[in-house]
Amino acid sequence: MNKNLKISSNILESMILSYCRMNTSFFLKIKPYLDTNKRKGVSYFNDPKNQRIFNIACQCFDKLKVFPVKKTLLIIIEKIKEEDEIKLLLNSIINKIFETDKKEIDPEFIEKETEDFIKEAKAYEAILYAQQDIEDKNYSNMVNRIEEAARISFDKDLGLSIRDVDESLRRIRKLDQEARISTGYTNFDNIIDSGMHSKEIVVFSSIPGGYKTGFMGNIAINCFLEGKKCLVFTFETSSERLSMRYFQNIAEMSKLDIINDEEGLAEKAKEVYSETGGDIILKEYNTNSVCANDLMAFISDLQMHKKWVPDIVFVDYLLLMQTNDKTLSSGESYRYFKIVTEEVRNIAKNLYIPVVTACQINREGMSERGGSKATLTAKSIAESRGIFDTADIFITIAQTAADKKKNNMYISFVKNRNDRTGVKILFSVDYEHHKLKEEGVVN
Repeated sequence: MNKNLKISSNILESMILSYCRMNTSFFLKIKPYLDTNKRKGVSYFNDPKNQRIFNIACQCFDKLKVFPVKKTLLIIIEKIKEEDEIKLLLNSIINKIFETDKKEIDPEFIEKETEDFIKEAKAYEAILYAQQDIEDKNYSNMVNRIEEAARISFDKDLGLSIRDVDESLRRIRKLDQEARISTGYTNFDNIIDSGMHSKEIVVFSSIPGGYKTGFMGNIAINCFLEGKKCLVFTFETSSERLSMRYFQNIAEMSKLDIINDEEGLAEKAKEVYSETGGDIILKEYNTNSVCANDLMAFISDLQMHKKWVPDIVFVDYLLLMQTNDKTLSSGESYRYFKIVTEEVRNIAKNLYIPVVTACQINREGMSERGGSKATLTAKSIAESRGIFDTADIFITIAQTAADKKKNNMYISFVKNRNDRTGVKILFSVDYEHHKLKEEGVVN
């Protein structure tokens, strides 16, 4: 395999090295991408001598916490075991780096060019290793490399000083004015600060069969009716079964009615669709077969082939997923499912949307008489507390045997980064149409 991973002009490479010694912030931004000290023989620079000098600068910075001065670099070059001709060429590059005047560098231009330089290098590297990934059937790793290349970006936000009152208030107003996505339930929205927020993950938990899929489905339908594009990933319930439940809800028809009157369903659906620009796409995967990278790859395909960008994503559910890192074992459940949750939460951050998902309550949350216990807490989470620790909003769904006879269930906000915790809301369930109705907050 060709180890020279970047084809670029020597002029640009020389400018990159020169700007590194002028601007420590710039150097620190590119260091994680271009430092190949731990990858013997690999060069992202077209000229391996430029890569060598960059690597020496990285080693010096790791020890001294500053970019090395000219004399330091020259002394290091003098000590290395190389032919005199190579040393002369390296010294010549170093001299050029330090002779370049700051006025000759356009910071905005060089930062943009370097960002593209790194993206191209990483994309080329992904292509080089793709064959090996295919042979190893490590497709998610291949996708991960391409996505890493596409997402490289130099952060120009230097933070917010509390002394800058005007800017602070501007950002506060922007946050307050930022559109939330409504769950369709007034009390629910009020408790989570006016609706679901971008970059956050909402987790529902229940015992097996405790209606977490149904609850997420109701929120998806409510969002759809409000004109939102909803993407639903399902790993356990088939997409056909889910679509039937959604049709029962939207058309307010029983399953038997739909089967016996397909034209009636089409007519009612058409009437509902005429009043909303929303959409719901259902994507089914096998249990424990996908990771967050696979979900992002599918979303990228939707964007590319259908020009379809989700406003909200539903993932049903976390315990049926893998991590992006196939070397991790699910045996260490806390760490494993915390990482799974963090990776799914990153989807919310990268797309700037909310993600709604679920996990399961263990046997401690089950009642001997059937259904769940009346009160469920975070201690009852199956497999891992790591999910709870990562979630922005964590909700338990409780339904005792007596509640089920009354078609009632309760949700409790066990964790809520946006507002109060401990609040409980009563919902009634129309099982024939898979429809939830919010009855009110319970004291």
